[in-house]
Amino acid sequence: MKGRFPWWPEWQKKKSAYAHAEEKQVDPDRFNTICAGTGLPGIHQKSTFKFKDVADGATRFLGHSLSGEKPYARIYTRLGNPNTEYLEKVLFQLECDHIIDNALKADEAQPTIASLVFASGMAAISTIIMGFVQPGDCIIVGNVYGCTDSFMRYLQNRFGVKIVFVDATKVDDIARAIQENPNAVAVFVESPDNPTLQLCDLEAISALTTPEEIMLIVDNTFCSPYLQQPFRLGVDVVVHSLTKYVNGHSTSIAGAALGPFEFFSQYVFPVYKDFGPTPSPFDSWLNSLTIQEMGVRMKHQCETAQVLAEFLESHPKVKRVWYPGLKSHPHHQLAQRQMRNGGAVISFELKGGFDAGVSLMNFFARPDTPMELAVSLGSVISYIEHPASMTHAVVPEADRLQRGITDSLVRLSVGVEGFKTLSAALEKGLQLS
Repeated sequence: MKGRFPWWPEWQKKKSAYAHAEEKQVDPDRFNTICAGTGLPGIHQKSTFKFKDVADGATRFLGHSLSGEKPYARIYTRLGNPNTEYLEKVLFQLECDHIIDNALKADEAQPTIASLVFASGMAAISTIIMGFVQPGDCIIVGNVYGCTDSFMRYLQNRFGVKIVFVDATKVDDIARAIQENPNAVAVFVESPDNPTLQLCDLEAISALTTPEEIMLIVDNTFCSPYLQQPFRLGVDVVVHSLTKYVNGHSTSIAGAALGPFEFFSQYVFPVYKDFGPTPSPFDSWLNSLTIQEMGVRMKHQCETAQVLAEFLESHPKVKRVWYPGLKSHPHHQLAQRQMRNGGAVISFELKGGFDAGVSLMNFFARPDTPMELAVSLGSVISYIEHPASMTHAVVPEADRLQRGITDSLVRLSVGVEGFKTLSAALEKGLQLS
């Protein structure tokens, strides 16, 4: 919606000059160096920070801080904490390392991108949306996670926000939705989406949204910054569930969002401050620790997922496999352009249908198998789940089926156990299904 966002023109200048890039991923060695970092801070497990004098307190409440400190990060942990600040800086570098370099070369004085860490991925999504949405607005939404779907429906039912669900893998469908809804202010997509692993052409969508002053928001959870850096593709806001690949050990729930500095500082941070979706210092410290080996961990997981997907695709009991790294995937070429590789999540259907899938999942519910029946993903432990009755149970059945989330679909998040171990276990489970 043109004219809606006062910060939009300046952001577009910076996005064009600093963010959009021909090179789609940061060099893997550079990525691992950023992850490892230096000087991981101790745990600042405290709610309140003392001021050196009255002037110091007043200055900090104005949003000013000492050099190198994030504004508000030394007042009250709901507003910021050194542990959260450290994690925000690492995530900022992983998503925006090229922006930093480009801005420095141009001697840019004002920040381009802001980074915030939240208590959960859904806290990140809801806070970003509440930072701009108004009654009468329209948000165009692709195939998204079950709770994101239900949150969008909540906005529609309670606050008069029009939600238009589209197949975001079809750029023409998004173009049509934009044309039919002049009050559209944002497009929200996942790529790959959950759980069918279909991809959106982010550059093509950005080419539609940017001229219309429509914010393009991408949930980058399934990729993490390791596989995909959406700012390079023309995206405006990036959100994550850090619970998945950033944590990588299923020991913490957290989220993150990154976007235009002026939008975040003037519109998002007030919501963040007043709603209080902040993480604990310990969770931020823990994620700052686990992110250190994320690149190494994900490289192994993705390599295993590739050969495991090939194994499943050739198995006589498997009907179909969805994995972006397979040539049979409808968006395989797009995955090669946008992502570092095919990722570490596989979805598939068995020829025996729902009952066969239940047998397979119940096999991995046993304590003597190298996988768990659980709904998360991105962990060093492999997880298997049933989206239709679990993660996407809140999505109306007709919508769920239209998106390809059938009752027989199984989602597998590949951990670090290795191909030999996982393929042998899958073979045994498949024979029982």
